[in-house]
Amino acid sequence: METIEYRCVLVRARSHVLAFDDAGRCHLPRVHVPRATRPAQQLQRAIKAKWGLNIFVLEIWETPEDLGACAVAELLTLGSTSPFREVLLERLRTSGLFNQECRCLQLLIEGGPRSPVSRLGWIDEAIAWMESATGRTFSSRRNIEQWNAGAGFALLCACSDDGRHYWLKATGEPNAHEFAITCFLCESCPDFVPKLVAVRKEWNAWLTEHAGDPLPDAPNLSELVSAARRMAQLQVLFVGKTDELLALGAFDQRLSALRSHIDAVIAYLIEAMARQTSTKVAPLSRDRLLDLSEILRDTCFRLEGHGIPDALIHNDLNPGNILSDGANYVFTDWSEAAVGNPFLVCERLCQINRAHAESVRNVFRESWSHRMSAQSMDEAIALTPLLAIYAYLYGRGDWLGQTERVRPKFDSYARSLARHMDRAAQNLSFLEVLCH
Repeated sequence: METIEYRCVLVRARSHVLAFDDAGRCHLPRVHVPRATRPAQQLQRAIKAKWGLNIFVLEIWETPEDLGACAVAELLTLGSTSPFREVLLERLRTSGLFNQECRCLQLLIEGGPRSPVSRLGWIDEAIAWMESATGRTFSSRRNIEQWNAGAGFALLCACSDDGRHYWLKATGEPNAHEFAITCFLCESCPDFVPKLVAVRKEWNAWLTEHAGDPLPDAPNLSELVSAARRMAQLQVLFVGKTDELLALGAFDQRLSALRSHIDAVIAYLIEAMARQTSTKVAPLSRDRLLDLSEILRDTCFRLEGHGIPDALIHNDLNPGNILSDGANYVFTDWSEAAVGNPFLVCERLCQINRAHAESVRNVFRESWSHRMSAQSMDEAIALTPLLAIYAYLYGRGDWLGQTERVRPKFDSYARSLARHMDRAAQNLSFLEVLCH
């Protein structure tokens, strides 16, 4: 498994960190964590397993140099047999930290980070807030598991002394809007989201009760159908009420908005294909991409002609964001909330487990049958596989305005989605509907 090496700055006191001492030279401790996992969670576990230290991650910095990533963590408890010694921050300037990292670390230690959730001692404030909000005690910081940290973000699961679990989440830019959207959903449709316990505006944070376990990676028929039915019910609630969602920061993926950005997305894909160096798969030609732009435009116009009402869209609808306690299904992580055609969500649910795709489609047919004809639903189901891929690539649309868009990883990702669009555009069911 591919891993990432992290240099770990373990802050013991406001002017001291833990380091190895090798003949008078300091060395930061290092750990490897699997790539494509939650770094804060893995760092917390790895440092506990390797040195017996309980830590709380404050910041995670990535660097373009060869020194690897860097994690700053507050030391909560010291192991009984620690191999480290305390050293002054000044000694790290020549022992594994860049100048910029030293400046950021000094700012953090002095209490001036950009976000309060990255401040030394914040975890104690958070525990006090959770105790006040829940009326329960959280006497052991060892019962707090981090899932996300850094850059103004925090996600942690805390277990009270009597065994109740709660989730605390705080968000910064570019996801600060998730706070307002989550609060709105908790107020307007509480049965479809985890129960809200309290909010803390100055942290852009909210506390919810544990709502169950996420769906397995390949949910069975009953699980996926139940989740699809709940999502369709939630979407129907917002028919005619999407303006408020947009005002709170939900992204605009209405057909008119998607259609208006087709030329810009295709222009980027033409550039990205020209930058391809791999010979494993041939790049799509400029002419084929221009053909796709016309097909996408025709698809949008065709769907718009059916007058399908816009609804709430969850643009990160993976099994981890669908929770179940065995009796109910709720949805979490609304940072990618959008407004658009509800059948885009139907297609994303189908992708979770293709073996049950037709059953998911039938759920949406049943849920929307009182608002549109069977023909409109069938055409939407046939056309949205292509449009869902395009909408996923378009996302928030903010990347289109960036002056520097040459990012190798994103280029590769975009080229892959373009090939998926090409295949979807050649599907016989899609062509039969579009050309009818």
